[in-house]
Amino acid sequence: MKDNDSLRTILEDAAVFSGLPMRELTVLSTPRDPYRLDTRAGHREAKWFSEMVERFLEPEQRIHLRGLHYRISSAADVARPDNGMPYINDHDNWLYLIEKASKAARWLGYVPFARIVDERNAPPEIFVAEYATPVSVLAAGERIEVADNYDPLPQFVTTNTGGRQHYRIILFGEKTSLSQILRPIAERIGAEMILPTGEASDTLIAEVAARASQDGRSAIVLYFSDFDPSGRQMAISVSRKLQALCDLLYHGGLEIELHQVALTLEQVTRLGLPSTPLKETERRKDKWRAAMGHEQTEIDALIALDPDELTRIAEAAIAPFYDETLTERCRDAYDTWWHAANELLTSDPRYDDARQSIEDAHNEVTEAIDNLVTAQDDAESTLSDIEPPPFELPEPELDDDAPEPLFTSQDDYTTTTTRLRAYKALEDDEET
Repeated sequence: MKDNDSLRTILEDAAVFSGLPMRELTVLSTPRDPYRLDTRAGHREAKWFSEMVERFLEPEQRIHLRGLHYRISSAADVARPDNGMPYINDHDNWLYLIEKASKAARWLGYVPFARIVDERNAPPEIFVAEYATPVSVLAAGERIEVADNYDPLPQFVTTNTGGRQHYRIILFGEKTSLSQILRPIAERIGAEMILPTGEASDTLIAEVAARASQDGRSAIVLYFSDFDPSGRQMAISVSRKLQALCDLLYHGGLEIELHQVALTLEQVTRLGLPSTPLKETERRKDKWRAAMGHEQTEIDALIALDPDELTRIAEAAIAPFYDETLTERCRDAYDTWWHAANELLTSDPRYDDARQSIEDAHNEVTEAIDNLVTAQDDAESTLSDIEPPPFELPEPELDDDAPEPLFTSQDDYTTTTTRLRAYKALEDDEET
């Protein structure tokens, strides 16, 4: 049992002090309230979850819960601690993992919060402003420096020598968890990457088409989605909307095509990826099963179990549209051009006089900079015994009265809990 029972102790002490039962000092539902998780069952589930993390993750490795779910269920030798049943890839076990085991493990201190990444929603944008205390020192003065690789002589140069691929490649996927696979590829080949959460909006698709039109090259959309009716429909939906945009706005001026890359039935079968039964509410389930002879598989399963294979699949899909040798051939072409152009420059009879004039001026500048640096260092040494006055920052001045908060750490447990319960009693929103 972990030495992390402070939340439970706070709750019990508040109950004794206030005379209120624990249920009236609980804000969220009992299975979700952090102050109510320190139970025998909670520690049992937390310990099991920590063992799963230690077994399936490398030290300090982070993973989103969906990926951990696939690793546990694919092992086929794990039993749940609450009922002894095999942990398999279904909705009931997924809910157990996210709603019970993972919550208990993190709130009871068995697993650090930072080890688990929740990618069910798009990641937030976070900015943290930093503050540093002022420090006063004597500065020698602004330096004038000439870089070691500085070359004052004239030479021919040219820009934008990397070459331009024939196609504009767009990596399009339905989940942000694909970023760990597709982002490095996009950065390496200069591709566009689009990863909405779920189905792409009309605006997002229109922006993709607009950028492709402005680019001028033929565009190739490589689509990554779950192997299920929804994932297949997303690729169809994006294709149809691109078709409509071509007809409505571009009138033959935009060449763009979409390829379904993953997941396919062949990949699911060949790689032995775990499948989950289609939901009974899925109206396309009978037609899907008849056509595919298979249930559904999330692309997260491949990300978690064999990310290198997904990388290979993506690179194989890119290969027909991307020249891996272009950058090196452009570099060779530039080197050949540079030597020829500058051979022409340096062989001109006027070049030697120009070079000598520049070198003489450069030597004078270098000597002057050395003298300036010496004078600055001497001045700093001479004046270093002068103590500057202390620099005091003004204190903030707030004129408006602050509103009453819903929560403040300045209140005791009972006061805070009572206020939250009263506020909750007037709300119809679903608990989180």
